[in-house]
Amino acid sequence: MKRGFTLVELLTVIAIIAILAAIIFPVAGTVRENARKSRCSSNLNQIYVALQAYKDDYRAYPPVLGAYARDINGNLITGNCAVDLNRVMSFALAPKPLGSYLRNDEIFRCPNNPFDDKRAIVPAVYPQGHALAGNRVVARVGADEVPVCFYRYDSYSIGRIGRTNNYELHYALFWSNANLNAEENRRNQGATQYQQGYYDAPVGPKATDNPRQLGYRNPDTTAVVTWCSYHRDYSGNVPTRAKNDIVLFLTGNVKYVDSYEMSQFPYSMRP
Repeated sequence: MKRGFTLVELLTVIAIIAILAAIIFPVAGTVRENARKSRCSSNLNQIYVALQAYKDDYRAYPPVLGAYARDINGNLITGNCAVDLNRVMSFALAPKPLGSYLRNDEIFRCPNNPFDDKRAIVPAVYPQGHALAGNRVVARVGADEVPVCFYRYDSYSIGRIGRTNNYELHYALFWSNANLNAEENRRNQGATQYQQGYYDAPVGPKATDNPRQLGYRNPDTTAVVTWCSYHRDYSGNVPTRAKNDIVLFLTGNVKYVDSYEMSQFPYSMRP
């Protein structure tokens, strides 16, 4: 007589499969995320090499890592970024300062960035820890301020704020004022005496400013170049305290840093 599975045996097998799945799936997810972080770190390493080549050629760092959004005629898109995407030049065609130094556009996109449409554009604000925090990013601070738009695809010029559809600037040539310089002095335990910053009136370079800014001729090599925030975990819209932000420093180091700290004083971080 043929004997089939009993109900107890069947339930036992199902239970074993469920246990194995509960063990394997989180591990597989962690492996995939580590692979994405590794690729993101590789992108930042390649961007660093391109930045240094650009600096050697032009004796200054570029105004943007990826590209400012442009229309199909090549004009800078300013003001309202809610425009017909058919009128937007693709990120692939937009003039990129580092374009001739990098082999493809994929280097500008974090694999965790949910947007791969190369025409989608968005405004951005200056981040917490920047002298102009919360204000719309402009192409040039001063009398001729022009609000610019960015490509969502560009993961290292800007980053998404929490789980919202708002974006903040990451790559900045200048970020300091007297208050932020005082914070730097505190973090350095009084070893530095920075005073007036770039954005203190009148806006411009100051002899007493923090040299950890890319806009100066010979910035301190500990300066933050940019960071990727697409690997963060959140409690609401607040980043959790875990080393999930990937930061590129002017030393060439790429380092995993506490996400909450980066959300507060990103440019004060050190390698």
